[in-house]
Amino acid sequence: MLSSTTIERIVAHLGGKDRLMEVGVRDVVADDTHVSLNISRPNPRHVRSVRISAEPDGLYIMDCFGPIEPGTFRACHISGATGIIEENLATVFGQLTGIESLHHHHF
Repeated sequence: MLSSTTIERIVAHLGGKDRLMEVGVRDVVADDTHVSLNISRPNPRHVRSVRISAEPDGLYIMDCFGPIEPGTFRACHISGATGIIEENLATVFGQLTGIESLHHHHF
């Protein structure tokens, strides 16, 4: 289960809630194992949501999903990365979504 401290650290390493809102993140939702970010603005890779999972070894997994496929109830998997250290979450988020303003920053 993700602690509130872990969730806060993930959001902070992505630039904080205000910065995420600037780049189009509409919602930040957390459950037992993931933090999900819903993106409302268009981005170069057409990512609609990002799921970040914390691994027991302290590393993170990031998966990006596009729009829901017609005739299904699931979104297509666009890209992903594994073995991400906390300090690189913003960089990987930027690389996977194509949002340049996060790609070149470390928070």
